[in-house]
Amino acid sequence: MVRTPKKKVKKTKASKAGAHGSHKGPKKRDRKATETALMKAGIQVFAKKGYDAATTKDIAKTAGANEALIMRYFGGKKGLLEAILTRTDDLGDSATGKKEIEAKPELHLDEALVESITERCSDFKHYSDFMKVAVSRIILDPDVSRIIQTKIYTKALPEMIHELEKFKKGGEIDPKADLKSVAFGISSLTFALGFMAQVVYKIPESEIKATIKEMVRILQKGLKPDSK
Repeated sequence: MVRTPKKKVKKTKASKAGAHGSHKGPKKRDRKATETALMKAGIQVFAKKGYDAATTKDIAKTAGANEALIMRYFGGKKGLLEAILTRTDDLGDSATGKKEIEAKPELHLDEALVESITERCSDFKHYSDFMKVAVSRIILDPDVSRIIQTKIYTKALPEMIHELEKFKKGGEIDPKADLKSVAFGISSLTFALGFMAQVVYKIPESEIKATIKEMVRILQKGLKPDSK
């Protein structure tokens, strides 16, 4: 009697997994990490090529991510730019972290203001090429401009006002001071020194620092409570 040879059954990955235990599913994508990588890549590509010339393909390649994720996570190139400008805290970069005025126990108002403005000016210098692209886009694109305006009035200014309130309670700011106006003035001064003076006009760093100290001295004097 001739035996019919048995067919060899090729084990699949699933069958092997069943033999050695439960099968692990596909590795989950870390969305936050991918978003951060895409935003950082966007900064590089926008700075190098400009907004119009930059493509989502370039950005995805730099980030080592799938191009389709830019549309899925940000809604496209414009959404990515807006995210970079409004979600700097998510970047986890020392040069783009939160630089609000902090009422630290060891710092007086003038020291806190100098520290905050100086750090923000450093950010403008560090990302000078990208900021040129971003600012021009804010001017040319009403949608981007509106997003930034909302960011300033709903997040940046309220946070600054909150910190200034601490100095007011500590007796370093006149109780009658309009902190919203003060916060807006500080924000405007920071942009003027950090971007216009430093990036556009190329004013030396030593002059920028001297100007910060002098402006803070004048501001502190004006905010000081009236002596009775």
